[in-house]
Amino acid sequence: MLHGEGNFDLVAEVDLLAQHLTVPLRAARHHQVLITDKTPANVLALAGLVLDPAEPGTAEVLAAAEALCQAWMPLAYDAIVYCRDRYDQKAGGDRMREKVLTLQDKSDTAIHEACTMPGVQILEMPTGLTVAQRVQWTMERIGNMGLLAA
Repeated sequence: MLHGEGNFDLVAEVDLLAQHLTVPLRAARHHQVLITDKTPANVLALAGLVLDPAEPGTAEVLAAAEALCQAWMPLAYDAIVYCRDRYDQKAGGDRMREKVLTLQDKSDTAIHEACTMPGVQILEMPTGLTVAQRVQWTMERIGNMGLLAA
């Protein structure tokens, strides 16, 4: 999908999945705590909503990606901070997001399900917090988990 035109495709979704595996790994090498806006499981969940599983190879690739997420994420993530806030459907400005705004409820369910796996703690963030409150809430929880150096 380029310039807001076209459909989601398997190649783009595999590329996104790969980015959400490699970029955090590189960033984590240089930081004590790394907080990202998505996990590979988020990408997998959304791919399951926007791709046609009847397309050749799609179901097989999604199944393999799910197996990878199940095996990898407990090794790579101490916790997932799960935020259920919604994007304002009238805000505009993101042509990619505009194509999936109607999927917010389905996305929330699919992403939460994909992120809920053995070995990865889910921290459910309250909705309606400001950015500063989100940061404070998150830092308190990861501090309580012992993930911050004294």
